[in-house]
Amino acid sequence: MIRILVIGPSIERTKGGMATVIRDALALNQQRPEVELTHLVSHVEGSVAERIMVTAKSLWYTLRHRNKFDLAHIHVASKGSFYRKSLFVHLCRLLGKPVVLHVHGADFDSFYFAAASMLRRYIRHTFRVAAQVFVLSVFWRNFFQQHITKGNVQIVHNGVDVAAFSTCISAVPDYNNFLFLGRLGKRKGVYDLLQAIEMIVAAMPTSPMHFWLAGDGEINAVIEEVRRRNLGAFVTVVGWIDGQQKLQYLKQADTMLLPSYDEGLPMSILEAMACGKVIISTFVGGIPDLIINGEHGFLIQPGDVNALAKAIRNVHEQKERMRVISAKNIDRIREHYDLNKINLQILETYQRMTRK
Repeated sequence: MIRILVIGPSIERTKGGMATVIRDALALNQQRPEVELTHLVSHVEGSVAERIMVTAKSLWYTLRHRNKFDLAHIHVASKGSFYRKSLFVHLCRLLGKPVVLHVHGADFDSFYFAAASMLRRYIRHTFRVAAQVFVLSVFWRNFFQQHITKGNVQIVHNGVDVAAFSTCISAVPDYNNFLFLGRLGKRKGVYDLLQAIEMIVAAMPTSPMHFWLAGDGEINAVIEEVRRRNLGAFVTVVGWIDGQQKLQYLKQADTMLLPSYDEGLPMSILEAMACGKVIISTFVGGIPDLIINGEHGFLIQPGDVNALAKAIRNVHEQKERMRVISAKNIDRIREHYDLNKINLQILETYQRMTRK
Protein backbone atom coordinates (compact mmCIF):
# COMPACT_ATOMS: atom_id res chain seq x y z
CA MET A 1 0.00 0.00 0.00
CA ILE A 2 1.17 3.54 -0.83
CA ARG A 3 0.63 5.93 2.06
CA ILE A 4 0.07 9.53 0.92
CA LEU A 5 0.01 12.61 3.13
CA VAL A 6 -2.26 15.13 1.37
CA ILE A 7 -1.38 18.61 2.64
CA GLY A 8 -3.77 21.47 1.92
CA PRO A 9 -6.57 23.66 3.29
CA SER A 10 -9.54 22.43 5.26
CA ILE A 11 -12.27 21.06 3.01
CA GLU A 12 -14.90 22.05 5.60
CA ARG A 13 -13.74 25.59 6.42
CA THR A 14 -12.23 26.74 3.13
CA LYS A 15 -14.11 27.80 0.01
CA GLY A 16 -12.88 27.49 -3.55
CA GLY A 17 -11.43 25.15 -6.11
CA MET A 18 -8.46 23.83 -4.15
CA ALA A 19 -10.67 22.48 -1.38
CA THR A 20 -12.93 20.87 -4.01
CA VAL A 21 -9.97 19.17 -5.70
CA ILE A 22 -8.74 17.79 -2.37
CA ARG A 23 -12.21 16.56 -1.42
CA ASP A 24 -12.56 14.77 -4.75
CA ALA A 25 -9.05 13.28 -4.56
CA LEU A 26 -9.76 11.74 -1.15
CA ALA A 27 -12.29 9.53 -2.93
CA LEU A 28 -9.28 7.39 -3.89
CA ASN A 29 -9.44 5.89 -0.39
CA GLN A 30 -12.72 4.21 -1.32
CA GLN A 31 -11.89 3.44 -4.95
CA ARG A 32 -8.32 2.11 -4.69
CA PRO A 33 -7.32 -0.27 -1.89
CA GLU A 34 -3.65 0.06 -2.91
CA VAL A 35 -3.51 3.69 -1.75
CA GLU A 36 -4.18 5.32 1.63
CA LEU A 37 -4.61 9.10 1.75
CA THR A 38 -4.45 11.12 4.96
CA HIS A 39 -5.53 14.74 4.74
CA LEU A 40 -3.37 17.07 6.82
CA VAL A 41 -4.97 20.51 7.16
CA SER A 42 -2.45 23.30 6.62
CA HIS A 43 -4.83 26.27 6.57
CA VAL A 44 -8.27 27.35 7.76
CA GLU A 45 -10.22 30.54 7.23
CA GLY A 46 -9.99 32.14 10.66
CA SER A 47 -7.94 34.50 12.81
CA VAL A 48 -4.22 34.96 12.22
CA ALA A 49 -3.46 33.17 15.50
CA GLU A 50 -5.59 30.18 14.53
CA ARG A 51 -4.03 29.95 11.07
CA ILE A 52 -0.52 29.99 12.55
CA MET A 53 -1.48 27.34 15.10
CA VAL A 54 -2.97 25.06 12.44
CA THR A 55 0.18 25.29 10.29
CA ALA A 56 2.47 24.69 13.26
CA LYS A 57 0.49 21.64 14.41
CA SER A 58 0.58 20.18 10.92
CA LEU A 59 4.34 20.66 10.63
CA TRP A 60 4.76 18.90 13.97
CA TYR A 61 2.45 16.09 12.78
CA THR A 62 4.55 15.65 9.64
CA LEU A 63 7.72 15.36 11.71
CA ARG A 64 6.25 12.98 14.31
CA HIS A 65 4.57 10.70 11.76
CA ARG A 66 7.39 10.59 9.23
CA ASN A 67 7.34 6.78 9.28
CA LYS A 68 3.63 6.66 8.49
CA PHE A 69 3.67 8.11 4.98
CA ASP A 70 5.62 7.42 1.82
CA LEU A 71 4.98 10.60 -0.15
CA ALA A 72 3.58 14.09 0.43
CA HIS A 73 1.10 15.57 -2.05
CA ILE A 74 1.08 19.29 -1.28
CA HIS A 75 -1.55 21.60 -2.77
CA VAL A 76 -0.21 25.13 -3.24
CA ALA A 77 -1.27 28.51 -4.58
CA SER A 78 0.50 31.87 -4.51
CA LYS A 79 1.39 34.37 -1.77
CA GLY A 80 0.80 33.07 1.76
CA SER A 81 -0.16 29.62 0.51
CA PHE A 82 3.22 29.22 -1.19
CA TYR A 83 5.22 30.34 1.83
CA ARG A 84 3.27 28.03 4.17
CA LYS A 85 3.59 25.04 1.87
CA SER A 86 7.28 25.67 1.22
CA LEU A 87 7.89 24.84 4.89
CA PHE A 88 6.33 21.41 4.34
CA VAL A 89 8.33 20.89 1.14
CA HIS A 90 11.66 21.47 2.83
CA LEU A 91 10.71 19.51 5.95
CA CYS A 92 9.74 16.51 3.79
CA ARG A 93 13.01 16.84 1.90
CA LEU A 94 14.93 16.68 5.19
CA LEU A 95 12.90 13.59 6.11
CA GLY A 96 13.76 11.94 2.79
CA LYS A 97 10.14 11.92 1.57
CA PRO A 98 9.33 12.66 -2.10
CA VAL A 99 7.01 15.60 -2.68
CA VAL A 100 4.36 16.34 -5.29
CA LEU A 101 3.62 20.08 -5.52
CA HIS A 102 0.17 20.61 -7.03
CA VAL A 103 -0.19 24.22 -8.21
CA HIS A 104 -3.64 25.86 -8.17
CA GLY A 105 -2.91 29.57 -8.03
CA ALA A 106 -4.67 31.58 -10.74
CA ASP A 107 -2.13 34.39 -10.38
CA PHE A 108 1.09 32.49 -9.70
CA ASP A 109 2.80 34.24 -12.61
CA SER A 110 1.98 37.69 -11.20
CA PHE A 111 3.11 36.56 -7.74
CA TYR A 112 6.43 35.31 -9.11
CA PHE A 113 7.23 38.36 -11.24
CA ALA A 114 6.35 40.74 -8.39
CA ALA A 115 8.71 38.97 -5.96
CA ALA A 116 12.16 40.33 -5.16
CA SER A 117 15.09 38.50 -6.78
CA MET A 118 15.99 36.65 -3.57
CA LEU A 119 12.41 35.42 -3.16
CA ARG A 120 12.33 34.32 -6.81
CA ARG A 121 15.38 32.18 -6.14
CA TYR A 122 13.61 30.66 -3.14
CA ILE A 123 10.48 29.94 -5.23
CA ARG A 124 12.56 28.28 -7.95
CA HIS A 125 14.53 26.24 -5.40
CA THR A 126 11.35 25.05 -3.68
CA PHE A 127 9.82 23.74 -6.91
CA ARG A 128 13.08 22.21 -8.13
CA VAL A 129 13.49 20.03 -5.02
CA ALA A 130 9.98 18.58 -5.54
CA ALA A 131 9.96 15.18 -7.20
CA GLN A 132 6.96 16.21 -9.32
CA VAL A 133 5.09 19.44 -10.01
CA PHE A 134 1.46 19.15 -11.12
CA VAL A 135 0.06 22.07 -13.13
CA LEU A 136 -3.42 22.49 -14.54
CA SER A 137 -2.86 23.33 -18.20
CA VAL A 138 -0.48 23.91 -21.11
CA PHE A 139 -0.32 27.60 -20.20
CA TRP A 140 0.92 26.80 -16.70
CA ARG A 141 3.29 24.07 -17.90
CA ASN A 142 4.92 26.54 -20.28
CA PHE A 143 5.18 29.19 -17.56
CA PHE A 144 6.79 26.83 -15.03
CA GLN A 145 9.18 25.31 -17.54
CA GLN A 146 10.28 28.70 -18.80
CA HIS A 147 10.67 30.50 -15.48
CA ILE A 148 10.81 28.10 -12.54
CA THR A 149 11.62 24.44 -13.17
CA LYS A 150 11.94 22.18 -16.23
CA GLY A 151 12.27 18.45 -15.75
CA ASN A 152 9.57 17.70 -13.18
CA VAL A 153 6.44 19.42 -14.54
CA GLN A 154 3.36 17.38 -15.45
CA ILE A 155 -0.11 18.50 -16.56
CA VAL A 156 -2.87 17.08 -14.35
CA HIS A 157 -6.26 18.56 -15.13
CA ASN A 158 -8.89 19.14 -12.50
CA GLY A 159 -11.57 16.48 -12.74
CA VAL A 160 -15.33 16.27 -12.32
CA ASP A 161 -17.50 13.59 -10.75
CA VAL A 162 -19.51 13.11 -13.92
CA ALA A 163 -22.23 11.04 -12.25
CA ALA A 164 -22.88 13.66 -9.57
CA PHE A 165 -23.34 16.49 -12.07
CA SER A 166 -25.38 14.49 -14.57
CA THR A 167 -28.41 15.28 -12.40
CA CYS A 168 -28.11 18.92 -13.53
CA ILE A 169 -28.48 18.15 -17.23
CA SER A 170 -31.81 19.63 -18.25
CA ALA A 171 -33.75 20.25 -21.45
CA VAL A 172 -33.43 23.95 -22.29
CA PRO A 173 -36.45 25.55 -24.03
CA ASP A 174 -34.61 28.85 -24.42
CA TYR A 175 -31.32 30.42 -23.44
CA ASN A 176 -32.33 33.15 -21.01
CA ASN A 177 -30.84 31.93 -17.72
CA PHE A 178 -27.23 32.85 -16.93
CA LEU A 179 -25.19 31.85 -13.86
CA PHE A 180 -22.01 33.52 -12.61
CA LEU A 181 -20.27 31.13 -10.21
CA GLY A 182 -17.10 32.45 -8.58
CA ARG A 183 -15.73 34.93 -6.07
CA LEU A 184 -17.54 38.23 -6.51
CA GLY A 185 -14.96 40.88 -7.34
CA LYS A 186 -12.91 42.56 -10.02
CA ARG A 187 -10.57 39.61 -10.68
CA LYS A 188 -13.46 37.38 -11.74
CA GLY A 189 -14.89 40.15 -13.94
CA VAL A 190 -18.19 40.55 -12.12
CA TYR A 191 -18.25 44.35 -12.55
CA ASP A 192 -17.54 43.96 -16.27
CA LEU A 193 -20.48 41.57 -16.38
CA LEU A 194 -22.80 44.10 -14.74
CA GLN A 195 -21.72 46.73 -17.27
CA ALA A 196 -22.42 44.28 -20.12
CA ILE A 197 -25.85 43.46 -18.68
CA GLU A 198 -26.64 47.18 -18.48
CA MET A 199 -25.76 47.54 -22.17
CA ILE A 200 -28.01 44.60 -23.08
CA VAL A 201 -30.92 45.94 -21.04
CA ALA A 202 -30.57 49.37 -22.65
CA ALA A 203 -30.87 47.75 -26.08
CA MET A 204 -33.50 45.17 -25.00
CA PRO A 205 -35.50 46.70 -22.12
CA THR A 206 -38.06 43.85 -22.17
CA SER A 207 -35.42 41.12 -22.33
CA PRO A 208 -36.46 37.83 -20.67
CA MET A 209 -32.86 37.14 -19.67
CA HIS A 210 -31.95 36.75 -16.01
CA PHE A 211 -28.57 36.55 -14.31
CA TRP A 212 -27.76 34.86 -10.99
CA LEU A 213 -24.49 35.91 -9.36
CA ALA A 214 -23.32 33.25 -6.91
CA GLY A 215 -20.18 33.31 -4.78
CA ASP A 216 -18.47 34.84 -1.79
CA GLY A 217 -16.30 37.95 -1.85
CA GLU A 218 -17.62 41.49 -2.38
CA ILE A 219 -21.29 40.59 -1.97
CA ASN A 220 -22.50 43.91 -0.54
CA ALA A 221 -20.54 45.96 -3.10
CA VAL A 222 -22.04 43.94 -5.95
CA ILE A 223 -25.55 44.30 -4.56
CA GLU A 224 -25.00 48.06 -4.40
CA GLU A 225 -23.70 48.10 -7.98
CA VAL A 226 -26.80 46.20 -9.15
CA ARG A 227 -28.95 48.81 -7.40
CA ARG A 228 -26.95 51.73 -8.82
CA ARG A 229 -27.32 50.42 -12.36
CA ASN A 230 -31.04 49.70 -11.81
CA LEU A 231 -30.64 46.04 -12.75
CA GLY A 232 -32.68 44.50 -9.95
CA ALA A 233 -35.25 43.05 -12.35
CA PHE A 234 -32.53 41.22 -14.28
CA VAL A 235 -29.86 40.32 -11.71
CA THR A 236 -30.08 38.35 -8.46
CA VAL A 237 -27.09 38.18 -6.11
CA VAL A 238 -27.42 34.89 -4.23
CA GLY A 239 -24.09 34.79 -2.37
CA TRP A 240 -22.13 31.63 -1.66
CA ILE A 241 -23.75 28.36 -2.74
CA ASP A 242 -22.49 24.81 -2.42
CA GLY A 243 -23.68 21.22 -2.38
CA GLN A 244 -27.29 20.65 -3.39
CA GLN A 245 -27.95 24.38 -3.66
CA LYS A 246 -25.23 24.70 -6.31
CA LEU A 247 -26.66 21.73 -8.21
CA GLN A 248 -30.09 23.37 -8.20
CA TYR A 249 -28.78 26.62 -9.68
CA LEU A 250 -26.80 24.71 -12.29
CA LYS A 251 -29.94 22.81 -13.22
CA GLN A 252 -32.00 25.98 -13.78
CA ALA A 253 -29.24 27.82 -15.69
CA ASP A 254 -28.33 27.20 -19.32
CA THR A 255 -25.16 29.31 -19.52
CA MET A 256 -22.19 29.75 -17.18
CA LEU A 257 -20.40 33.12 -17.05
CA LEU A 258 -16.86 33.67 -15.78
CA PRO A 259 -15.19 36.73 -17.42
CA SER A 260 -12.03 36.44 -15.27
CA TYR A 261 -8.75 38.32 -15.56
CA ASP A 262 -6.70 35.27 -14.48
CA GLU A 263 -7.44 31.63 -13.69
CA GLY A 264 -5.93 28.21 -13.20
CA LEU A 265 -8.50 25.71 -14.46
CA PRO A 266 -11.80 26.70 -12.81
CA MET A 267 -13.80 23.92 -11.22
CA SER A 268 -16.95 25.97 -11.79
CA ILE A 269 -16.49 25.81 -15.58
CA LEU A 270 -15.73 22.08 -15.52
CA GLU A 271 -18.82 21.40 -13.43
CA ALA A 272 -21.01 23.57 -15.64
CA MET A 273 -19.77 21.80 -18.79
CA ALA A 274 -20.52 18.43 -17.18
CA CYS A 275 -24.10 19.69 -16.87
CA GLY A 276 -24.21 20.69 -20.52
CA LYS A 277 -24.06 24.43 -19.93
CA VAL A 278 -22.74 26.86 -22.54
CA ILE A 279 -19.64 28.73 -21.30
CA ILE A 280 -18.78 32.41 -21.66
CA SER A 281 -15.31 33.12 -20.29
CA THR A 282 -11.90 34.57 -21.18
CA PHE A 283 -8.59 33.66 -22.83
CA VAL A 284 -6.69 33.24 -19.54
CA GLY A 285 -4.88 30.43 -17.71
CA GLY A 286 -6.06 26.94 -18.57
CA ILE A 287 -9.44 28.00 -19.96
CA PRO A 288 -8.36 27.97 -23.66
CA ASP A 289 -7.12 24.38 -23.15
CA LEU A 290 -10.60 23.40 -22.05
CA ILE A 291 -12.77 25.51 -24.33
CA ILE A 292 -12.38 25.86 -28.08
CA ASN A 293 -13.91 29.24 -28.87
CA GLY A 294 -17.14 28.77 -30.77
CA GLU A 295 -17.33 25.02 -30.09
CA HIS A 296 -17.85 24.89 -26.33
CA GLY A 297 -18.92 28.49 -25.79
CA PHE A 298 -17.38 31.90 -26.25
CA LEU A 299 -14.05 33.29 -25.05
CA ILE A 300 -13.24 36.99 -24.96
CA GLN A 301 -10.31 39.10 -23.83
CA PRO A 302 -10.53 40.11 -20.14
CA GLY A 303 -12.18 43.49 -19.72
CA ASP A 304 -13.76 43.59 -23.20
CA VAL A 305 -17.27 44.51 -22.09
CA ASN A 306 -18.59 44.95 -25.65
CA ALA A 307 -17.45 41.43 -26.58
CA LEU A 308 -18.97 40.07 -23.37
CA ALA A 309 -22.34 41.67 -24.17
CA LYS A 310 -22.17 40.33 -27.73
CA ALA A 311 -21.42 36.79 -26.48
CA ILE A 312 -24.41 36.89 -24.12
CA ARG A 313 -26.67 38.03 -26.95
CA ASN A 314 -25.27 35.29 -29.22
CA VAL A 315 -26.31 32.67 -26.68
CA HIS A 316 -29.77 34.19 -26.36
CA GLU A 317 -30.31 34.50 -30.12
CA GLN A 318 -28.73 31.27 -31.46
CA LYS A 319 -30.64 28.59 -29.59
CA GLU A 320 -30.10 25.67 -31.97
CA ARG A 321 -26.37 26.31 -32.04
CA MET A 322 -26.33 26.40 -28.23
CA ARG A 323 -27.98 22.97 -28.06
CA VAL A 324 -25.14 21.55 -30.15
CA ILE A 325 -22.57 23.23 -27.89
CA SER A 326 -24.34 21.84 -24.81
CA ALA A 327 -24.01 18.25 -26.07
CA LYS A 328 -20.36 18.80 -27.01
CA ASN A 329 -19.55 20.08 -23.51
CA ILE A 330 -20.98 16.98 -21.84
CA ASP A 331 -18.94 14.74 -24.15
CA ARG A 332 -15.75 16.75 -23.62
CA ILE A 333 -15.87 16.44 -19.84
CA ARG A 334 -16.66 12.73 -19.95
CA GLU A 335 -13.79 12.06 -22.35
CA HIS A 336 -11.02 14.23 -20.92
CA TYR A 337 -11.93 15.48 -17.41
CA ASP A 338 -13.68 12.57 -15.72
CA LEU A 339 -12.54 12.47 -12.09
CA ASN A 340 -11.96 8.71 -12.18
CA LYS A 341 -9.51 9.10 -15.08
CA ILE A 342 -7.70 12.00 -13.39
CA ASN A 343 -7.37 10.08 -10.13
CA LEU A 344 -5.95 7.09 -12.01
CA GLN A 345 -3.34 9.37 -13.60
CA ILE A 346 -2.37 10.67 -10.15
CA LEU A 347 -2.20 7.15 -8.74
CA GLU A 348 0.15 6.09 -11.54
CA THR A 349 2.43 8.99 -10.60
CA TYR A 350 2.38 7.90 -6.95
CA GLN A 351 3.36 4.38 -7.99
CA ARG A 352 6.17 5.60 -10.20
CA MET A 353 7.58 7.86 -7.50
CA THR A 354 7.45 5.26 -4.73
CA ARG A 355 8.21 2.23 -6.96
CA LYS A 356 5.43 0.21 -5.41
